[in-house]
Amino acid sequence: MPESALTFERYFFWLVVYSMIGWVYESLLESFRQKKLVNRGFLNGPYLPIYGSGALLDVVILGWIQYPVILFLASSVITCTLEFFASVLMEKLFHIRWWDYNDFKFHVFGKTIDMGKFNIQGRICLAGFIAFGTLSIALVYYLHPIMVYLTDMIPFTTFQIIFAIMFAVVIVDILFTVSSLAGFHDQFDRLTKTISRIKTNTVGKVQSTAAYEKINAACEKFVKTMNPQQIRIFRTFTQLRSTKHPKTLERIKKIIFRRKNKINEEETNEHSADLSDNGS
Repeated sequence: MPESALTFERYFFWLVVYSMIGWVYESLLESFRQKKLVNRGFLNGPYLPIYGSGALLDVVILGWIQYPVILFLASSVITCTLEFFASVLMEKLFHIRWWDYNDFKFHVFGKTIDMGKFNIQGRICLAGFIAFGTLSIALVYYLHPIMVYLTDMIPFTTFQIIFAIMFAVVIVDILFTVSSLAGFHDQFDRLTKTISRIKTNTVGKVQSTAAYEKINAACEKFVKTMNPQQIRIFRTFTQLRSTKHPKTLERIKKIIFRRKNKINEEETNEHSADLSDNGS
């Protein structure tokens, strides 16, 4: 396929591929940090567009740089700036803070390593600056030339089909995810008002237990109305917090994770029972 052909399609193809590589990197990193398998991603598919966007910016804007040190610094600044404004934009859209590097820690061999010690508003940190700069050098000097070569090897018609499928899948995923989360803040607002009303109507130490039970029941009812996409987001982003209703969100998180642990415990008990039956 000629290099000049399908310019937009080529860039979009690279964006998706690099987004998938970013998803693998992020999922492995979080799985190692949390010591369990973690599917990192705002969208449902195995891709993180913020990584793909950062990679495209690197190869398009910085691909000409011949000096590794300059490339490292320039790419780190660009990718961290992208991450910072992505954090701000998502917070404005959903009134939710999706990640926070203030408590970004690794537990290795019994020792705790504070990876987010140096950060800006918890949105970007020094560890990310170093990681993005290092990965960008590998991308620009080694990975992307291979990617260009492999892309050019794909027949014209085949590439058009691949592009069409990728484009449709990603667009549908974005629309589905955004629509699933639309109005979520308003739901939280109503739940917070309900909790406030319960507290107001049940004043006094004697009624504190009744108030707790009513609040817990209201939160349980709220969780039952949440769609699978909303539940997945809560389980994926463990540092999720609301900028307007932090206490309400924490109540919901506790219920969701308590339910998840209960399900896992029940599955473990069922598995043990099956083993016992097979052995008898």
